[in-house]
Amino acid sequence: MRHTTKRRAAFNLAVKLSLGCAIGFIASAGTIHTAIAQNANLEHMAFAAGTGQSDRQTISIRAGETLEQALIRAGAMRDDVASAVRSLARSLDPRDVRRDDKVTVFMQPGAGGNRLAGFNLASGAERSVTVTRGIDNVFRAREMTTNMQRKTLRIAGVIGQNGLVNAVRELGAPDRAADSIAQAFAYDVDFEREVGPGTEFELMYDRVSDLRGQVVREGEPVFARMTTAGGRTIQLYRFQPPGSASSDWYDAAGRSARKFLMRTPINGARLTSGFGSRVHPVLGYTKMHEGIDFGAPIGTPILAAGDGVVTRASAMGGYGNVVDIQHDATWSTRYGHISRFAPGLRPGDRVKQGDVIAFVGNTGRSTGPHLHYEVRRNGQAINPLGVGVPTGQALPPEQMARFNAFRARIDAMRREAIGSTSIAQAGSGTTRITN
Repeated sequence: MRHTTKRRAAFNLAVKLSLGCAIGFIASAGTIHTAIAQNANLEHMAFAAGTGQSDRQTISIRAGETLEQALIRAGAMRDDVASAVRSLARSLDPRDVRRDDKVTVFMQPGAGGNRLAGFNLASGAERSVTVTRGIDNVFRAREMTTNMQRKTLRIAGVIGQNGLVNAVRELGAPDRAADSIAQAFAYDVDFEREVGPGTEFELMYDRVSDLRGQVVREGEPVFARMTTAGGRTIQLYRFQPPGSASSDWYDAAGRSARKFLMRTPINGARLTSGFGSRVHPVLGYTKMHEGIDFGAPIGTPILAAGDGVVTRASAMGGYGNVVDIQHDATWSTRYGHISRFAPGLRPGDRVKQGDVIAFVGNTGRSTGPHLHYEVRRNGQAINPLGVGVPTGQALPPEQMARFNAFRARIDAMRREAIGSTSIAQAGSGTTRITN
């Protein structure tokens, strides 16, 4: 009883300290991540103060890594991680945690090894989310209002010989922004026929900084535009509908850019072989090529082309290592020659469109690193670039007013940025414009 009373007293004290720190947070002169970590530390004391000393570490999300995988890498047990991430459901979609995002992790030493006590991450310019383990061993998420500064940057230019993603990176944009523009158009653009050197592109993304100007989160996109080789111009806005845990791409009329299946389930790759009969590069005779090939370096993340259930994650003859996904009763996709599967991926797992499921390799009958991608309708292989799949849904009428206001604000910032004199010319002919 005495120990329980002491724990409850520590819990109450920690909550009071946490509330006091949150009130005084805006006046803090320290860096935003230090301040957020201090807030999280005090909130987390509700658990730690009554049960012992905890260790704190700040990690960055790696390329192709999920929040769950990052927490496990930090030393947390898988069951604890699953429970902690589930508690985020009402505050944050874990899939919105991207490469280079910072996560402050608290570990509680114990007789059976380290236990996850909680974690904290910035989820935008106005808020952060803290997850803590309570004295009842249940994880709970709490949103905090913060005082970070948001700045929207605009980059624009033309694609060079190294492709869209590298053109964006050459302008100094972070990997998160470079990946986002490729994903924005992956649903609707044939990157082999419609995109190439000279194709125009534009991207606007947010940079979140503390009061000293230190960048704490960067690359969240708000606008993307591309003019294809055939003269088709596509403009998309990244909008989060009211009540939704995540944002998505919409055209100017409020129709979702997301389609049932992505045309290109890999970023920064080039099409190296099309669909149809061909002379097999290894076997040497004419054979039906039931998919398309994307050349990319070994280790490049491969994305699920659509929501579905994994039906295979194993070696399969000439395909090498393969992942098969069944999307519904009609549609399925296959990903071949991969080097390794996403950690923990197994048959029966449900995946979401855009989830990393594997990494490019050179396994099976292959002459070089690439992804072999197949789309099947009722078991019959069809051309992934010619497939007609259901289009995205439009926003409901009650959400259009908010979307139109968001679009108008982005358009105004874009006009201001285009008229800005703060323009730096790069050797490739691309430009970087900030507002």
